[in-house]
Formats: sequence, C-alpha cells, structure tokens
Amino acid sequence: MAVKPSGSAARVGRLLTFLGGHGEFGYSLSELARAVGMDKTTCQAMLRALVESGFVHRDDGRRTYALGPAALAVAAADGDRARLARLARAELESLTADLDIETFATMTFADSLLVLARVPRSALFGLCMRVGQTLPLRPPVGAVHLAWAPPGAVDAWLAPAAAAGRDAAGRDAAGRDAAGTQPARRHLRAVDAVRERGYSVTVEGALRWRLRDVLDQVADAPTDPGLLRERDELLRTLAEGDYEILDPDGAKSWPVGEICAPVFGRDGQVAVALGLVAAQTLDTARRAAMVDRLLIATSRLTALTGGRWPD
Repeated sequence: MAVKPSGSAARVGRLLTFLGGHGEFGYSLSELARAVGMDKTTCQAMLRALVESGFVHRDDGRRTYALGPAALAVAAADGDRARLARLARAELESLTADLDIETFATMTFADSLLVLARVPRSALFGLCMRVGQTLPLRPPVGAVHLAWAPPGAVDAWLAPAAAAGRDAAGRDAAGRDAAGTQPARRHLRAVDAVRERGYSVTVEGALRWRLRDVLDQVADAPTDPGLLRERDELLRTLAEGDYEILDPDGAKSWPVGEICAPVFGRDGQVAVALGLVAAQTLDTARRAAMVDRLLIATSRLTALTGGRWPD
C-alpha cells in the first residue's frame, strides 16, 4: 500500500518555500497563515518548532518571521548551485545598473523552470517572480533552455503543444511524433531560431502582462487552485500564438517582453539563463545594445563557472 505524504510536512514545506521566495521581508503570523492557507493556531505551532530548530528566525520587536540560519546553511551546502546563484546575481546587478531594467536568472529543475536570482529595477515594475518560484517547463516557456538540449528533452518539452494540436485538430495522433502538429512545429522553429542566433527574444502583449500579475499572486498564494488554473490556462493560450520573435531584425521595432541568453556548464549544456525584462517596444539599435550587453554577461559567467560552449 502506498504511503501517503505527511500533511504536516507539506505545510512546513509551504512555509519554508514562501519565506525562501520572500527573503527580503519578514512576515507576521497572520500574513504567513493567509499566504500558505492554514489556520493561525497551526501556523504558529509550526513556526515555533521551526524557530527552535533554527530554520526560521523570529524578530521579537516586530513580531515577524524570516528564514533562519539553519535554512540558510542548508541552501549554502548546495555548493555548485549556490556558487552559480551568487555569480549570476552579481552579473544581474551589473546588468540592471547598466540598462536600468529588471533582470533575472532561471534554471531547469525536474519539469519546471526555477527562478534562481532576480534583481528588480524598482518595487513597482517587473517580472513579478520571486527567487525559488517555479513555472511549468512547457511551451512556450523555456526555449532558451531547450535550444542546446538533446532531442529527447526537446520532444518531452514539445509534448504538451503536440497534444493540444491533436486535440484541436480532432484526429488520431497515431504515428505522429511530438513535433508533428502545427503548434509543436512553431515551437520547434522557435528553438531552432534561439540556437541559431544565441539568444531568445519574446513578444510583449496583454496576455504577458496578465501572466505577470498572476505569477505575482501565485508567489503570495502558491497553493491557490484558482490561481494555478489561471496560470496554466494563460500558458496554454500563449502557446497557441506567436511567443518567440523569430526574426527580430525583420522590423525597425518590436514590442519585446524578455531577452534571454544561455550560460553553459561544463557539459556544454545550458546551466542557467540570464534574462532582461524589457516589456516595451524597442528599436533596432536599443535592442542590439541590450543583446550585446547580455551576451557579454553570459559569456563571462560561462567562463567564471568553468563552462564550455557546445560543440
């Protein structure tokens, strides 16, 4: 008989995940209970245990809670990833200072895209994703991470788009590979375009702004089923249209959402991607300057971490 997961452990995990993604703030008991969806009494009991073990720190003067030294020690113990996060953040800080825009770093983790680092331009504008937050790794998200990946990984990434295309066509999928439907072919062209030019450029639009709003809400309420459904529906809708700008030089200006470029690891695969949140219409010269500056950062980070460019 399968062993059911512990409900108490799951709630502790939600608390630590929330605090880890909001490391710059301390939160009251009421705020934490509301954010993770548990009653105050249960939340307080768990927080007391976490404070005693050092995983959470309580500021007695402000009556707020934040990650404690034990949690930070666990994070620091992941040597390569912790070092990569520190170096990536240093590059992001430099990019934000030079370009006056929000920057972020992502990496793949299981079947998700993980926000590894983020440097906001201000508290009122940006991608609205928090460090530690995840997003499903499926089209149209993550082309820069798949552009140099093995074919099997690309097929797995394309599978949701292929399934959606088959459902829309209303016909049997027998004998068709993952790239055999129109939506999947479009995303495969996006992957090819990213690999050819060495970076990703996504189009901006009203749906992207809505997705940013929803991601901001998910960061504060990570288990809310309604928000998660809306996030997934927005991703499905975005996957049905043009997401990656295949030819950014084909027009004098584009409404650009984000520009991302890869940092390669020792195995020649994408270890992390650095991104710029443009969220504006860019002319050719401005876009080229931003790309050039981003590629300097990713090349430097590849070298600093002992990575190598793929063969």
